[in-house]
Amino acid sequence: MVNSLDIGSDATRVALVNYASTVNIEFHLKKYFSKAEVKQAFSRIDPLSTGTMTGMAIKTAMEQVFTENAGARPLKKGIGKVAIIVTDGRPQDKVEEVSAAARASGIEIYAVGVDRAEMRSLKQMASQPLDDHVFYVETYGVIEKLTSKFRETLCGFDACAHGHNCEHICVSNNASYFCKCREGYVINSDKKTCSKQTNEEARADLTENACMCEAQIAFQRKVHNSIQTLSSRLDDISNRVQQFDLRRA
Repeated sequence: MVNSLDIGSDATRVALVNYASTVNIEFHLKKYFSKAEVKQAFSRIDPLSTGTMTGMAIKTAMEQVFTENAGARPLKKGIGKVAIIVTDGRPQDKVEEVSAAARASGIEIYAVGVDRAEMRSLKQMASQPLDDHVFYVETYGVIEKLTSKFRETLCGFDACAHGHNCEHICVSNNASYFCKCREGYVINSDKKTCSKQTNEEARADLTENACMCEAQIAFQRKVHNSIQTLSSRLDDISNRVQQFDLRRA
């Protein structure tokens, strides 16, 4: 699932709460900002002892994970908060009230039941509509197949509409965004501001734009070469006119 996310400080942020009879925050939203770091952190996590204190885990996530101090973005930015709760048993504590409180705070909850999970509890935890937020799989290995479903929430989010730092153009990308510059400008190293494009950079664009098909590149090269040829001829004509004027003088 991590591979399908655009992880970064200005993109999707990931935290992990591990729970059984106890609850442990493995890492907060402000801890890792790359897929490699998150995947490595996952690989180091050991399962906790038996037990299923799901309600306590939801309360912990709401009060200690989805906070600005822990790395959540300010509410005014409108960045979506999504919790994916995975359980393979019946909760040993109450989940309905704490789940309602979490949803009321702006957290969208997906509930994924594995093996012996109780469907009634999954429905009590999940956001509406339940058909889009409640899932059951026979084994943990099948959860990966749900990745596309989880991404629908992130892909439907317009990050640019909720504020950005781009000087020229903002382009939404899943739950994040990236900046582009208007024609004649190039993006600076900060990936947010723009500078006037030089002639050298303009020529480089003809060969470095990987999104442009070969026919377009060839056409632009031809046009560019034609312009250079015309400019050269105009310079030559201008020089001849000057020499002619000098002879007449």
